[in-house]
Amino acid sequence: MNKDVKKYINFDINYFQDEDGVFTATTPQINWCIASWKTLEEAYENMIDGIDSCIEARFIILDALNKKSKYQNINTYKRNTYA
Repeated sequence: MNKDVKKYINFDINYFQDEDGVFTATTPQINWCIASWKTLEEAYENMIDGIDSCIEARFIILDALNKKSKYQNINTYKRNTYA
């Protein structure tokens, strides 16, 4: 396998809007990975950063425990959102 080829995975993102109009984004694949903002697009951008941070934190923890992550060599990518 070519080492330059990146693997990508799609994460489901669920959006909720509260009574104040703030959007909250969650992903069922990663527990407690939550982001929010005033617009749907900004909530999406924050969620992508949150997913990257959650995965990176799991790598650090699993590395300290000498275990492998199921998300190893996985990259998230941004795509357009439509409200």
